Amino acid sequence: MYIESLHYKNIGPLSDLNIQFRKNEKGVPIPLVVVGKNGSGKSILLSNIVDAFYELANKAYDNATEATSKGHQFYKIISPDQIQIGQNYLIANICMEQSNNRFEYLFKSGNISFDEYIKLYGNTIDSKLDWKNEANYKDVTIEEKDITDIFEKDIVCFFGPNRYVKPSWMGDKYYASENIDSYSLRSRYARQLNNPITATNLSDLTLQWLFDIITDSRADLEKGTDGYKIVSPSINNLDLLSISRHNAEKVMSAILGEEVIFRMGNRSLGKRRFSILRKSDGIELVPSLNALSTGQLALFNMFTTIIRYADADDIDLSHKLDEIKGIVVIDEIELHLHTKLQREILPRLLALFPNIQFVITSHAPLFLLGMKEIFGDDGFDIVELPLGQKISVEQFSEFENAYQYFTETEKYTQEIQAAIAKKNDKPLIITEGATDWKHMKAAYNSLLNDPRCSEWLPNLNFDFLEYEPKNSTVQNCFKLEMSASHLKTMCEQYCLVKQPRKMIFIADADVKEIRNSLGQKDAQYRSWGNNVYSFILPVPEIRQATPEICIEHYYSDNQIKMELKCGGIKRRLYMGCEFDTDGLSLDKKMFCNERNSCGNEKIRIIDGHEKSPRVYSIADENKTNVALSKMKFATSVLEKTPPFDEMDFSNFIPLFEIVKEILQQ
Repeated sequence: MYIESLHYKNIGPLSDLNIQFRKNEKGVPIPLVVVGKNGSGKSILLSNIVDAFYELANKAYDNATEATSKGHQFYKIISPDQIQIGQNYLIANICMEQSNNRFEYLFKSGNISFDEYIKLYGNTIDSKLDWKNEANYKDVTIEEKDITDIFEKDIVCFFGPNRYVKPSWMGDKYYASENIDSYSLRSRYARQLNNPITATNLSDLTLQWLFDIITDSRADLEKGTDGYKIVSPSINNLDLLSISRHNAEKVMSAILGEEVIFRMGNRSLGKRRFSILRKSDGIELVPSLNALSTGQLALFNMFTTIIRYADADDIDLSHKLDEIKGIVVIDEIELHLHTKLQREILPRLLALFPNIQFVITSHAPLFLLGMKEIFGDDGFDIVELPLGQKISVEQFSEFENAYQYFTETEKYTQEIQAAIAKKNDKPLIITEGATDWKHMKAAYNSLLNDPRCSEWLPNLNFDFLEYEPKNSTVQNCFKLEMSASHLKTMCEQYCLVKQPRKMIFIADADVKEIRNSLGQKDAQYRSWGNNVYSFILPVPEIRQATPEICIEHYYSDNQIKMELKCGGIKRRLYMGCEFDTDGLSLDKKMFCNERNSCGNEKIRIIDGHEKSPRVYSIADENKTNVALSKMKFATSVLEKTPPFDEMDFSNFIPLFEIVKEILQQ
């Protein structure tokens, strides 16, 4: 079954929407991507398409729609509340076809007769759908005998809106997820739909189905005098029964970017019974399905559900992905997907099913760009609501700014990955800022001969990720913009795959959200799995009263305030507590223009960037900056520039003790 066209009149923001679903040279409808701002009618458009599926199925299957004491409950409730303000009726008319058999769906509410409508707009609606003078009406023009092919030879599936708040137009019972019997034990009955139209419980059903197809792909062996031999099934049947497994592995390989195979362990392993291995060397890449990222799992569930639905109707239908037919409707397809998944992976997965008519809503410019790269300009259509105009990728109203932002983000990610890849032989410490690693490296070098840690510190075999800020003038180095949020993102990404060496991410303790995400309650560090660890700077004894610290607070206040002559001007670091909330120093001689950092109880370090007069003398008409930059302070400590050649690094010892504990894991 495919959709040929739809016409919506006066439904919410959709005044007069007409869409013709274009076909390729093989006669298969190409993917349609519906875009538009929030409130432009995307969900309304999909809701009537899905309602048409339910109305079709209800004519032939007793379990297609939810039952009530008065009959079946509508998936989409007919209500005059949906009529566009200022109008007195609404119409949704969808034309579909199955094996040259054409049929229509109609959804109508309000005050207009069938004859009046025909006079206004011509014979656009089948006369079988004459609603006479009924105010609320819906029906489909198809005979029961023609429906079974639609749902038992084709895929009809909707992804959404179970990840949203229930829409007002949806019947209550359609939002609750069903308890579906174990996949392999499901019985088949007459007038029972094999696959629910709205796909729910995806993770559990996907895993159960994976166990089924892996079991089917295995042979029963019997040990004889000449060794083991296959008892059943035959080699030919085994090849056939392995196809569904290989297809599911093909989907996962596309998502992970390398060829993989599935392994099913013994039943004592629980959810870790299922794992994913690299095909080339058998190394475990993902220990369980739940170890995938939210986006990876969402993609895998979505596209294996298409195969699973075909498999449930007829195992033979699922053998060739390019021969699976039907309609798949996906609301906000980019949900939970990282930019690479949107642009590179998702379009490739859609292309695995060339005979599926995909109807998709999206806000994601990168997804559209990826569709253009895979399908070409003529291989898919973009329609922008509420007007229903066909547009190009570049015409998408959200494209230009978002594309520039995402391009910069992708480039930034690649730069970080390149920097990390250069340090691939030892455990790697990655710090929140470009100054942090300098203080830690200076402390490490100084403490190597300290009797308090000289017995174990030299044995810690690790590297720092050494980098400078983006605007640095230092040559021949990595230049990165790093922050605590970047550390969190990297932890989330790197922990998805087994890392060849330990990666330790260290953040400051001055942001509560970061303390909660990168730290571990009642533990010194957090283990993310797959050799990825993170922890927050341990608070030294001298800062227990003000624990929201950054790396500079490991030094005493006197050390922090030591002066350094820069260009003939004496500069130093200042702390927020040296000023009142108006930025005036306690002795009334200095002024700080970073007032948010100032106050009697604030210990934040005032970062005196070279071009920013953060702190200056009130008596100085030129407002000469006397605040030292944190970068200059860190570099001077690392290079032992006097007076920073006699720093006390005692408070760094607990930090390296945590590193030692991690490296011993």
